[in-house]
Amino acid sequence: MAAGAARCFYAFRPTDRPHCQLTASITYGTTALCSACNLQRSTLGKGLPGKPLPDNEPDPLGLLADAHQRYTASREELNAAVTRARQHDTTWTAIADELGITRQAAQQRFSQRH
Repeated sequence: MAAGAARCFYAFRPTDRPHCQLTASITYGTTALCSACNLQRSTLGKGLPGKPLPDNEPDPLGLLADAHQRYTASREELNAAVTRARQHDTTWTAIADELGITRQAAQQRFSQRH
């Protein structure tokens, strides 16, 4: 993503806004929208004055890089949370219930780390 360019609020929601241009062109408070999503907004940002942003080209590879970085960070955070839960005597059954998987799946996925 270009330096100083902001992501559109809908950049990571392709199902909701398939024509999103990824890079924001206007902000309403802390919510940034591209021009396509701005045309489709209903109540988002109503009552707030829009602040135009500089023109930037869409950056799909930057979006992919951001998503991968967030995925990696969240995976590390999940592993750390399971480690902490186990250090505090949380059962594999309780962990599995929280994650929506079986006890065996939780144990197989995370037990190498413990």
